Amino acid sequence: MYDPYSVLGVPRSATEDDVKQAFRSLAKRFHPDTPEGAADKGRRFKDLSIAYEILGDANKRRSYDRGEIDAHGNPRAGYAPRAEREPEAAHAETTTKSAKNGAHVNGESTSSAFRSAFERAFGGGTANDAKKSRVEDLFSEFFGERSSGRKRPAPGKGLDSHYDLAVTFEEAALGGTRRVKLPGGKRFDVKVPIGVREGQTIRLRGLGEPGIPGGQAGDAMITITIEPHPYYRREGRDIHLDLPITLNEALHGAKVKVPTLHSSVTMVIPPGANAGQLFRLKGKGIPAHSINPAGDQFVTLQIVLPDQADQNLSDIVKRWEAAHPYDPRKKFGEV
Repeated sequence: MYDPYSVLGVPRSATEDDVKQAFRSLAKRFHPDTPEGAADKGRRFKDLSIAYEILGDANKRRSYDRGEIDAHGNPRAGYAPRAEREPEAAHAETTTKSAKNGAHVNGESTSSAFRSAFERAFGGGTANDAKKSRVEDLFSEFFGERSSGRKRPAPGKGLDSHYDLAVTFEEAALGGTRRVKLPGGKRFDVKVPIGVREGQTIRLRGLGEPGIPGGQAGDAMITITIEPHPYYRREGRDIHLDLPITLNEALHGAKVKVPTLHSSVTMVIPPGANAGQLFRLKGKGIPAHSINPAGDQFVTLQIVLPDQADQNLSDIVKRWEAAHPYDPRKKFGEV
């Protein structure tokens, strides 16, 4: 079991501000859309959020330091709390049991735990609605989530309207503009940001339902869905492609054209290339924008035999393998 202090890189004597600053710095560094975060598919980022959920809360931090809860906020097995703490321990046990429906941290879903951690680290609080709104926008930017409910409109302001917009894989990666027609007939342009993620919401101010006469209209909330691509797949800011090659190209090497989101490029396949071999095309993933660097495209080789069986090829391979036997599965041992 990892230690939250070690995860955040702070000593046990760290102040609340020290803990908060460490989390803010590391969360920005290891967000899944950064190169370091994408490299481990967001695992470090999750660990940081769970650690801050414990250390960023004074009560939970004290409980962890006393050994009452573990690094995920769950009651430690065999720990016998003092009599006056029995009601609190019983509540923790009840909420922890609900984890059978998903990943939980001390009774909260991991998504709720991350949101709670972000509100504390990046300045949210129920006492300040404007500040909390900025926190929710920041959380949406990090996780691409929709708000769990509609906010109460300001006096005289209309309600927000919610719509779904399906975009192509290329539009989501490269950005673009979509002309949208609302049910009422109103048309407007939606700017699709570069690298937009599935479920991310775009706010169009003043294009929602009208309020009282002379009042301010609500906003149009556009939730993005991304159509799958027949041969590209996305991981963070990187694009992955399985590239079919012939047996001859694998044996003798070749220069082949490889499609990318930007344009086709020529890639050199060395002689003796193998199925599963991975090549990187630097900068051919999601384009750079804002503070985000460009992603890469990773190409995995797939050796493909002819569609129709050829007896001559079959006989040649059999004779060669009889003279040069080898076991491509020897690493599995006795199976």
